[in-house]
Amino acid sequence: MAREKCKTIEILSPGKNLLYSKEAIRCGADAVYIGAPKFSLRHEQANAMDDIRELIEYAHRYWAKIYIPLNCLLYSDEDIKTAQNMINEFYEMGVDGLIIQDIGILELDLPPIPIILSTNSMCFKKEDAQFFEKCGVTRIVLPRELSFEEIKDITDNSNIEIETFCYGFLCVGYSGNCYLAYVESLKNTKSTEKSHYLASNHGVCPERCMDNWTLKDKNGNVIKENDRLLNLRFLNINNDMPRLFDIGVDSFKIAGREKDLKHVKNSTAMFSQTADIIAKTRDVKRASSGRVILGFEPDFHKNFNKGFTDFFMNGRKKENYSKHSLVGSFVGCVKDFDNNSFELDTSIKLNIGDRLRYQLNDEEVQKVEIVDVKNERYFISPIKDNLTGLKLYRYIDKEGFKEVEESVNYRVISVKLNFKENKVIAIDEDNNTIEMSYVKGSNRLVNPQKELFYLDIDCEFVIDEVNSQDGVYIDNVIAFRNELFIKLRAERAKNRPIKQGNVLKNNTPYYKKEMTYLDNVSNKKTEEFFRRHGVEKIEAGLETSDNFKGRKVFIGRYCLRNELGLCSKTNPSNLPPLPWTLEQVESGIEYKVEFDCKKCEMNFYCEE
Repeated sequence: MAREKCKTIEILSPGKNLLYSKEAIRCGADAVYIGAPKFSLRHEQANAMDDIRELIEYAHRYWAKIYIPLNCLLYSDEDIKTAQNMINEFYEMGVDGLIIQDIGILELDLPPIPIILSTNSMCFKKEDAQFFEKCGVTRIVLPRELSFEEIKDITDNSNIEIETFCYGFLCVGYSGNCYLAYVESLKNTKSTEKSHYLASNHGVCPERCMDNWTLKDKNGNVIKENDRLLNLRFLNINNDMPRLFDIGVDSFKIAGREKDLKHVKNSTAMFSQTADIIAKTRDVKRASSGRVILGFEPDFHKNFNKGFTDFFMNGRKKENYSKHSLVGSFVGCVKDFDNNSFELDTSIKLNIGDRLRYQLNDEEVQKVEIVDVKNERYFISPIKDNLTGLKLYRYIDKEGFKEVEESVNYRVISVKLNFKENKVIAIDEDNNTIEMSYVKGSNRLVNPQKELFYLDIDCEFVIDEVNSQDGVYIDNVIAFRNELFIKLRAERAKNRPIKQGNVLKNNTPYYKKEMTYLDNVSNKKTEEFFRRHGVEKIEAGLETSDNFKGRKVFIGRYCLRNELGLCSKTNPSNLPPLPWTLEQVESGIEYKVEFDCKKCEMNFYCEE
């Protein structure tokens, strides 16, 4: 199956709210995903319909797209009815795509809105892509765990649009198959009905993976105690984007709808710059219009992060969970140290509030904070360690963070004007053209290009080129620009490319005949869909049950045995006896850990 070469490249940014979403567009986003009032996997990032409507109007000026995550599992008839009503309203207001997890939505009476399958839908293989392509799904969001070769196998064997994550936090387990929040909710509420809506697949997650864990062997001996064993570094595949685009990845997604404004601005700007380079070297276009004028210098270390990893993109490795990692940007080695001050051997300047990490030999990583600066000497609270000669890494850059947060940024569409007698022809960068009559004034503009140029965050156009044989005579420049831009905006709206969805209710056979609790079938519409496609045996999803006995409550490709140097394939001697147990310190819940070495996966079971 010959895959059509991508004609555009899309940077997809997170929108926590209306403000953050507009800033993402100003910093270079081709598309933004922003939470619905309900059924979004980040329940605290819900947004009002009026805000979404305003955002759509703003984004469409740049031909940027707005996608709505409606990606929770649905459980009741009322859930399904509410989802149906919202989808209809989203279509009427011009939403460009709907991100879903619950496959039952495909069984609804849908308007022609493009459907995107969330990473929680667990489309891991070419068979998934081929099946859902035949069902009229527009795009699938691939799991973060896939390698380059696994992604290529999907793009080589399907023509469905492909979206991959390029940056942001990592869930340690497979999205869709982590039920730790549900286990904890059920323990606390004793009610499956309540716990449905207090689980990861419904957007409520206490993120216990990022908290502390104690790992023990079969005999109760402690392997690691009270450690953040599952708290992974941030994903960053910036260097892999060109070759991913070359094999057919259409969209690169930045995670972080719950993150702060500097995360949105900085990460969007960084990946937008990479996309510009790809577009230029491959002679393709960005998926939206306009260029960016930034008020800050993008840098990965101007976001809070836990260090970076490409995860499994280039093969399995030790991911170095972040508690014991020297993350941040290298700022220099310490010289002239006493117990509360030092100098650096570099010209890099530190500021009050900067936070640094250092490590003595193989001991635990330590942190210090700059509390004062005098000339080139930096002061910290007194410590016992001797820092002389040690490398320091800055993970909180106070001034850098502030620079991004307070920056004013512009997204502008270039316009060329050709004046002829009493009319002007305006052509924008997408070749949208209007002709406008105007009354020739008495005031001749000395420098038309300079005098007509105007930069404002609320106006998407800038006049970059002016051509006239007899000079430009305009008495009221502001009124002239306003009239011109209103007409040009209307022309762009008329010509904006719109992609229609086309979900097909056919009988294409699904590639599996049986579905287990791990397939997350949680309502009758989802069951109806898969039965229509030939599935004979369907088990209800785990989050509809209170029976965990013998069932996996977590599946992940990240493996503690590999991470701790205790893999039977690479270090078979002196391994702590299996099975291991893992206690989540904050919740007090204990899990049995199983290692499926054939699949290179780690599974948790809850025996309570």
